[in-house]
Amino acid sequence: MNDEELWRAFHERTLSEKAWNHRAHLRVAWMFLERYESLDEAHLRMRVGIIRLNMAHGLEETPERGYHETLTRVWLMLVLEHRAIDRTADSAAFIERHLLDKDTPLRLYSRERLMSLEARSVFVPPDLL
Repeated sequence: MNDEELWRAFHERTLSEKAWNHRAHLRVAWMFLERYESLDEAHLRMRVGIIRLNMAHGLEETPERGYHETLTRVWLMLVLEHRAIDRTADSAAFIERHLLDKDTPLRLYSRERLMSLEARSVFVPPDLL
């Protein structure tokens, strides 16, 4: 799926649960940062998009599942940091060069803090760095 197809599927909420994987999250983060000037605006818009997509998948937001505020912000910041070092033409090229491992946030956060209800609902700063 190219960027335009992924962007459209994300916003039209036709992206399947299976396709909404770690790589797709990072690619969509790259696209939000590409389209919106500020991290805050990209974050706000991505938050809304994720919650809507989760609803389309029938995912009930609970303290254990669904949208995660801190993880979304952290991934956006990590993608932004890598984009500043190495600009790529599209999100697929970015992923090929910078596939950030799913456990990358655990270099910054203890698992307990990152998986807390507080971190799911509001951004919390890292406790390991």
